[in-house]
Amino acid sequence: MAIDEEIEKTKKKLRETPVNKSTETDRGRLKAKIARLKEKKDKKEKESQASGQGYAVKHRGDATVSLVGPPSVGKSTLLNRLTNAESDVAGYEFTTLEVVPGMMKHKGANIQILDVPGLVSGASEDIGGGKQVLSVIRNSDLVVIVVDEEKIDMVSRMKKELYGAGVRLDKEPPNMDVFKKSEGGIEISTTRNVALEKDTMEEVLRENGFLNCKVVVRDDITLDEFIDGLMENRVYIPSIVCFNKTDKVISSELEEIRKGRKDWIFVSAEERENLEKLREMIWQKLGLMRVYMKKRGKEPDREEPLIVESGSTVHDVMDSLNKSFSKELSYAKIWGESAKFPGQKVGGEHTLVDRDVVELRF
Repeated sequence: MAIDEEIEKTKKKLRETPVNKSTETDRGRLKAKIARLKEKKDKKEKESQASGQGYAVKHRGDATVSLVGPPSVGKSTLLNRLTNAESDVAGYEFTTLEVVPGMMKHKGANIQILDVPGLVSGASEDIGGGKQVLSVIRNSDLVVIVVDEEKIDMVSRMKKELYGAGVRLDKEPPNMDVFKKSEGGIEISTTRNVALEKDTMEEVLRENGFLNCKVVVRDDITLDEFIDGLMENRVYIPSIVCFNKTDKVISSELEEIRKGRKDWIFVSAEERENLEKLREMIWQKLGLMRVYMKKRGKEPDREEPLIVESGSTVHDVMDSLNKSFSKELSYAKIWGESAKFPGQKVGGEHTLVDRDVVELRF
């Protein structure tokens, strides 16, 4: 039986299985089988596309952001306003037929923005070449879902398509570990009150080929989260929902749309309204910070900061410099919010904050 047929057959069984406590184990096994088959299918498709088919986007800069949404919501205009890109703009659907990159400069960082082709319903099943688009999105550091007044209901659909492609938006990986063993069967350890039955977890593990293993679950997790923790094709990416074309909406209607959507950002790419706030939101969601490097006896270079992840240590900064240090770090001197006093001596494990100045000593 072909993989697609087996997936559909298993999905049908899952739909026919009632949702209650007594069927949790059966539903867990069926969900695990679907996840395993999809992962197997994805691996086969990647192997068949290794010859170079699909979209090839070289990542540049300090981070990569994908503009995701249905056709004709103004992603191309938004890209052009945020960056130096020249993405075709037209008043009809499917203007963007390939991935168009642009570079946004903000707080000294170079952030690559990708305008991807319009994501349509069924993309995770490869309708409209959706899997090629989704492969680009999966490799992004941030997803910006773009809609307008006419397609506001597409937000939930876009999230569903991304979920079907193994993209978990605004989530952390489940707090669990799986250790394979050569023998001894399945051992499950929970450090907190976990509602998920151990029988269900064991069935899911067997379905995915984990016959001898030790599993440690540290938080209460759902069945789907437990399955996610066993899969290799899950990615966890932060997101922003951007409502575009506010200039086309009557103010009273716009106020109604805003209600209950306080975490959304409302912009007009055409009129350049609220774009600076969007740039700052992208910066915050990416979790980046600036570090200014200083040479002994000289002023720090404040023109071109080193861009690193928030919470980085001195050792992380050294790794980001891409230099082969012939000597081990003796200490670092720091100035800024993380220093107890200007020029404080610290070790490599010291955690830095945004706009700290660092001088390395060997």
